[in-house]
Amino acid sequence: MQPIRIYQGSAKNVFVFVEPTKEKPGKGVFEFLDYFSVFDWGQFLADPIEKKGLAMAAVAKKHFEVLEAEGIKTHYLGMASPTQMNVALFNVPEPYTQVPQGSRNYLLPIEIIFRVYTHPESSDLKKIKQGKRTWQELGYDEMPEPNKKLPRAKISYSTKLEETDRVLTKEEAKVLAGLTPQEFEKLEELALKVEEIVTKHAEKVGLLHYDGKIEIAKDQNGYFVVVDVVGTLDEDRFMVETEPGKFVDFSKQFIRNWFLREGSWKRQVEEAKLKAEEQRIKDWKKFCPQPPSLPEDFRKLVSEMYLADAQARTGEKMGAELSLKETVKKMSYASH
Repeated sequence: MQPIRIYQGSAKNVFVFVEPTKEKPGKGVFEFLDYFSVFDWGQFLADPIEKKGLAMAAVAKKHFEVLEAEGIKTHYLGMASPTQMNVALFNVPEPYTQVPQGSRNYLLPIEIIFRVYTHPESSDLKKIKQGKRTWQELGYDEMPEPNKKLPRAKISYSTKLEETDRVLTKEEAKVLAGLTPQEFEKLEELALKVEEIVTKHAEKVGLLHYDGKIEIAKDQNGYFVVVDVVGTLDEDRFMVETEPGKFVDFSKQFIRNWFLREGSWKRQVEEAKLKAEEQRIKDWKKFCPQPPSLPEDFRKLVSEMYLADAQARTGEKMGAELSLKETVKKMSYASH
């Protein structure tokens, strides 16, 4: 059977086989790839991470199974292959349009972002340091500190389908998603439950779950359904405390950190975005050089990170003998 449509992403492709209708979800397949994206660049074709897609698919599958065992609805429909996942698909609202209340069988046009710990590279920390917002305005119970656990998990919202993600207040998120106050309350309860499950599952193998995001659809019966993927190293940030007060990133942030240490290209990205904004040009990449390639040994270590994570959190053998603890040691050394 040939797909009706293919959406190509930086880390996964979506194959549409049955379109969703107003009354019924559609059917599709996620294909997890060995590629990544950082700083909005898109797919880094020159730097494939060996077996990343295999590891990501295994972790996504495991989390959907864990959520469903806890009575949480997901769009997971089983695996088509080790790197391909069958999923239910929902109608996608038009960008920049408010969903009417009472609508069903659609993707909520918002991302739900949660923070459990404060990451040193947290966008909220940067806003506070730059004086753009106060911690009170951002909804914290107290001033957040790097690598400290928050008194309680914090939820915030952003747009999902707009060209640039826009931070939303609770009221804006509720209205944009077409939800009643009661539905929005249930949505927050669901988000916190998902966060708690992912956090506890990660802690069993020594991973601290710092922050992440989830996406939700509303099905034809009005129930919330967890969609996209949950708790992977691409969607969420994790850290390992190697000794008291010392932490190592164990997620895609580890790749971002390499570019931050390298320095010049990240600055060029920021300058290109600013120049494009000033000239009101969408394609900022025309003002920016190609990214530097990751060193071969670093790419191998990143591959090991994804595979060690998948083996630890799913129990599935990922090929070579892997130890999360030994992988973290190598990553700690590579971070200096």
